[in-house]
Amino acid sequence: MDTIILKFVLFFAKTFLKKDVDFEQLKIITSTKILMDRRRIRVSMKQKPSKKEPKNQILVSQIIYAILGIFVGAIIFYTKDLITSMILIHSYILFMMAMTLITDFSTVLLDTTDNQIILPRPVSSKTFFISRLVHILVYLLQFTVALSLFPIIFSCIQFGILVGIATIVTVLLSVAMAVFFTYLLYGLILKISTEQKIREVINWFQIVLTIFFAVGYQIIPRLIDFNNLSIGNTIHWYSYFIPPYWMAYTLQTIQQLTLNKTHIIMLLLACIVPVFTFWIMIKFLAPSFSKKIASMGNASTQQNIHGNLIIEQKKTLVDNLSAKICSNKTEQSGFELTWKMMARDKSFKVQFYPSLAYILVFAFIFVFNRGENISEIWAKLNTTKMYLWFVYLPMFTITSAIALIATNENFAASWIYLSSPLQQPGSLISGGLKAILAKFFIPIFIVLFAFGLYIWQLPIIDDFLLGFFNNILIFLIISHLGKSYLPFSMQPNVKMQTGKFVKLILQVCIISVLVGLHYLATNVPWLVVAVIPFSIFSCYWLFKTIQQYNWSKIAS
Repeated sequence: MDTIILKFVLFFAKTFLKKDVDFEQLKIITSTKILMDRRRIRVSMKQKPSKKEPKNQILVSQIIYAILGIFVGAIIFYTKDLITSMILIHSYILFMMAMTLITDFSTVLLDTTDNQIILPRPVSSKTFFISRLVHILVYLLQFTVALSLFPIIFSCIQFGILVGIATIVTVLLSVAMAVFFTYLLYGLILKISTEQKIREVINWFQIVLTIFFAVGYQIIPRLIDFNNLSIGNTIHWYSYFIPPYWMAYTLQTIQQLTLNKTHIIMLLLACIVPVFTFWIMIKFLAPSFSKKIASMGNASTQQNIHGNLIIEQKKTLVDNLSAKICSNKTEQSGFELTWKMMARDKSFKVQFYPSLAYILVFAFIFVFNRGENISEIWAKLNTTKMYLWFVYLPMFTITSAIALIATNENFAASWIYLSSPLQQPGSLISGGLKAILAKFFIPIFIVLFAFGLYIWQLPIIDDFLLGFFNNILIFLIISHLGKSYLPFSMQPNVKMQTGKFVKLILQVCIISVLVGLHYLATNVPWLVVAVIPFSIFSCYWLFKTIQQYNWSKIAS
């Protein structure tokens, strides 16, 4: 599908782009990027090469997105109101595309691996920039098809073929808004920041942007009267700043041929804003964006040198932690390597740190989003058992680090694993897992425990103690059931990065079930304390199981 979509995007690019972008160079660069995504080289950790093709994670993610699209598209038949259903559908698509772009493709947006090949060639900065944009669009359009296929079909059935065809255009405009808005803000951050602080600025920016879209996703449903599930024809001043409103009223204009003031403004906003944003980026931000990306790649070596000096000063702290937490020298090596690489690796920080914002988002969704005033919820919070959500909130995000510590741009250096006399390389993996728990999980859990202790006092100590080991148990189970990679031994791959948001949704369901079981256990006074030893033993057993992995268990 990626080849077909690439031809589709290049067809429109050739029509739209003029002399500023070399189309032949653009075609060669993007085609090569897509081809290389299929030919990622991996360092084999096994003595015999595996003949089995890697699992098509993009296809699995697309199937899940399509299933979600069926449920969202069914709103059309339930409401039978074009404005309401289209605002909901376009809000959903805009949110999903933005979150996919932030969580799955952040490293591709800021990829510097092709600088050494392309920048010395006579390729303009605008051509280089557009090639990155087309590369991202090819993958995002695959998810767009999966998300919007059934809503578009349902639109044709309910509102007619003309509206269905127009929905295709408005969906593409919504996706363009998500892509261009993210690119625009990235370009501004790259333009105003210094090279030394660029990575830290982008990390914080992604966290803020994640919260922005998540909060927006919470606000949009509150504009709807769910009793009648109808927004009605009331237009507020802020409606003109919400893209889903533009798209919905544009479709109503096409259906009813209504040309009053409101519909004309919405139609103009839907058609002009994405095109104007694209023009702004190509005209002003493209050159500086490409130059900053190039400087990031060139400055990486010097920054690593300074980073080494800083980390060396803290070596004693890491050594002390590894000696106390780890059970053997090999595990200590995995712990120290993972700890230091998580502090140095730009790709890891860009992908993982924004996901920590989900802890605040989930706290709002599960605890404070119950149709009541927040002050009222806070007043009677200590009389509820909502502390159970705070017990398990860390695992909603920490588990994403398991996959992230498997990849690195300098993956070829993992040959050193093969040259070592290790019989059970699983100790390196268990050491890496302990580093994640020590660096991220434990500090976050302590903060949440302090908050819970302030609200619910001493009676919740045993619940947090059980939850501490249950969280580690969930973490180890997810690691054990998935493919096992040695730390930072795999090449980053666009296809390997996809589907993280879908996995997050599935993970929410699993942890929700565990919260329910823990809730039932609180009804028996002694049961929570009685279960703690079993949870501790299960964690110990899983750690020992992972430590005993031999080379046949290591994926390549």
